[in-house]
Amino acid sequence: MANWKIQDIAPPKKLQKKAEEPQKKEEKKKRGKQGSRSLPRWVTRGVLPLFVLLVVLVGVVHIFFANAKITLWPETRAIKLLEPIQAVVGLEQLDQEQGIIPARTLKDEKKTTRLFPASSTVVKENRASGTIRVFNAYTASPYTLIAQTRFVSEGGKLFRTPVRITIPGTTESEGKITQGYIDIEVVAAEPGEEYNIGPSSFSVPGLSGSAAFTAIYAESTETMAGGSEREVSVVSEEDIAQAKESLIEELTLSATEDLLSRVPEHMVATKDSISVKVTEADSFVDVGAEIDQFNVSVSFVATAFLFPQADLDTLIDAFLAGELQEGERIATDKTQTNFQQIVVNKDENTATLELGIEAVTYQYVDPTELRIKLRGKSKEEADGILASYDVFRQSNLSLWPFWISSLPGNVDKLHIEVLVD
Repeated sequence: MANWKIQDIAPPKKLQKKAEEPQKKEEKKKRGKQGSRSLPRWVTRGVLPLFVLLVVLVGVVHIFFANAKITLWPETRAIKLLEPIQAVVGLEQLDQEQGIIPARTLKDEKKTTRLFPASSTVVKENRASGTIRVFNAYTASPYTLIAQTRFVSEGGKLFRTPVRITIPGTTESEGKITQGYIDIEVVAAEPGEEYNIGPSSFSVPGLSGSAAFTAIYAESTETMAGGSEREVSVVSEEDIAQAKESLIEELTLSATEDLLSRVPEHMVATKDSISVKVTEADSFVDVGAEIDQFNVSVSFVATAFLFPQADLDTLIDAFLAGELQEGERIATDKTQTNFQQIVVNKDENTATLELGIEAVTYQYVDPTELRIKLRGKSKEEADGILASYDVFRQSNLSLWPFWISSLPGNVDKLHIEVLVD
């Protein structure tokens, strides 16, 4: 019996197709890999997400944080008032109609003595003087010299006799002639130490050219003294007046600081509401005293009038209210007050004074109404709206972030600042 073998024989084309299929799959994989390289991996995994995040952040900033700041400088007007008021110590409440305000007082008494320099100077002149003996060898009769007769020393210094003098004449005894003489006082013609000369001989120049010139002469035996010329300090009337004024000013400042430091918080007082009464102001020397320094004493009482802050504010508001024009408001931070011409009555419980008020007004614009007009507008439209208000001297509009071109639609994102200057 023959042996039969059965074999499964596939057609050649099918075998070729099966062989090609793995090869085609491998090529598709390669093409897929080549297609995925169109965007680098660092782009798809890094830059692209950051870009998306940036876009989201910009959107968030624009929606939630965008805002506009509008700064306005309104036209202003200055007001100055000087209103008379009366302060009454012990009054219980303000009388607004009569301008009478309750007051309290604080007192400070001071007395002090201070040494001041004498600022004035004078040249102190003294003439030398002394005694000379005048001889008469000219005649037996007395010889008279008039007042202010000149005597010149051998060194050329001129002296004069203050009074008229008579020199006794010569005498003869036992054939001997004795000249007459007299001791007199003479004074230097000019001040100065150079006239303090020692013993000297003197001639009388008025007799020059006559026989009496050599027979009438004088001698001194002692030094002339007292001649001087020096600058000395003296107290003038102006020195005393300035010293008193300076001391009063110094004490007033000290008393003012002390009184103001004691003012309660709910009360108001200024240096202008303090009255100073000088009770004594004396100098210890008279005008013309030749000294370098002198003492001045001053005593006074300082009285500070204190006003309740609330009452003072009420008066100020009432005075200013009468001055406001339509649409105006007061810039409260610019208001200043002072007190002038304070006069304290003798009983020291009342005082009359003038309340000085300086204030600045401006035209008021409702910020809410302005926000509604501006919301959602472009910057150009908003600038035009602001320019249409003639009550603004200047305006400025700034947007944030910088790239937005229109104002936010939410009025809460519009911030308005009014600057009064």
